[in-house]
Amino acid sequence: MAVGLTIPTAGVNAQESTEEPIIKAEFTVYSLKRLQDLKFIHGDRKGASALEFFSSARSKLYEYEGPNPIIFFRETPAPTIEDPNAVKRTKVAELTLPQEGGEFLFIFFPDDSRGDNEKYQIYPLDDSESELPNGSIRLFNATSFQLEGVFGQNKISLAPGPSEAYPVTGSSMSLGLGFRYEGKFHMSYNGPVELETNSRGIFMIFPPFIKGSAKLQTRYLRDSEPEPEQDPKVISESSSSAAL
Repeated sequence: MAVGLTIPTAGVNAQESTEEPIIKAEFTVYSLKRLQDLKFIHGDRKGASALEFFSSARSKLYEYEGPNPIIFFRETPAPTIEDPNAVKRTKVAELTLPQEGGEFLFIFFPDDSRGDNEKYQIYPLDDSESELPNGSIRLFNATSFQLEGVFGQNKISLAPGPSEAYPVTGSSMSLGLGFRYEGKFHMSYNGPVELETNSRGIFMIFPPFIKGSAKLQTRYLRDSEPEPEQDPKVISESSSSAAL
């Protein structure tokens, strides 16, 4: 669990509204641990789609259109004599989004406060182009530490949560990052962060794998737009010119 990270909530819960406004959202998902067998319920509250998680990359794009909240559940086999294909659905998280919807990266964190039942808190990171344009990188502090360092030419102080988007000059930027504890500065990461053409990135910082270690876990999620298709007529004319 990312202790110290406040999971934001927004919008009006559909259970508290008689009108149940419809929201439209596009989202990808990510978790430090590669989660299995999770699905989300469609807006009609009947169908469902499976989610696929990767430990070092964001998922494919999913769409949701329906009332708040979006409900996530785990499906496990529960065969009976009458129905050998029966399954059990256990809700593991729900998320209420702003009424205007939007584009998001849903970051899943285990909710250790829920006892033995595996539950999750979800951070809905605004993933719109205005918040993270192509050619820029955002940092996301998923620890309880106030992180300090230098990113390119930018001196940064990063509280738990996301940073602003930093434009990348060239193909990479140097990042030095650490935290202060008991009056001492502990370096946690020092190296380049690369970004390909027509891409954007989110550099994630998680608590140390070994408790008490100064070395924080990092993951770098990159997102690339497909290269625009060239007009076949232009290609043909270019080929003809080259032949001449």
